[in-house]
Amino acid sequence: MDSLNTLLNSNPPSSWMREHKGLKYQPIERVKNNLVTIFQDYDWSIKSVSIMANSVLVYGTLSIFNPITGRQRNLDGVGAWPIQLAKGSKPLEIENIIQDAIQKNAPAAESLALKNAASKLGKLFTDGGSDVEFNGMYSKDVPMDDIKASQS
Repeated sequence: MDSLNTLLNSNPPSSWMREHKGLKYQPIERVKNNLVTIFQDYDWSIKSVSIMANSVLVYGTLSIFNPITGRQRNLDGVGAWPIQLAKGSKPLEIENIIQDAIQKNAPAAESLALKNAASKLGKLFTDGGSDVEFNGMYSKDVPMDDIKASQS
């Protein structure tokens, strides 16, 4: 488990990152590839799609089996993406939606929802900016007495 948790909580290599408008992100293809590589399989189910203000909102559940314990984990994720409007439109002028905006923006929101769910597995599925650090305690290199002493 320590080895798995160490992997999941390691920073993703910078070569995996892309940048858009100054923000680093991990492409959805990389996230999906890592899910399959580490867990061999996963399920993603969309629970709801809705419009909130001027955004498409997707809520879904990622299901994986821990390869060490065999225990199933279900991780919820949410993603939102703004709906494209004609240039100069105010955010809630729905009548100015670009013709294929929902067709393009709903999948983007779904990708963000899946990435949000996967990010709960560890830093490997993020942009690496998380400040959560994992320190394995149960490896063979650490005597059980030292582990118990550290919890006192």
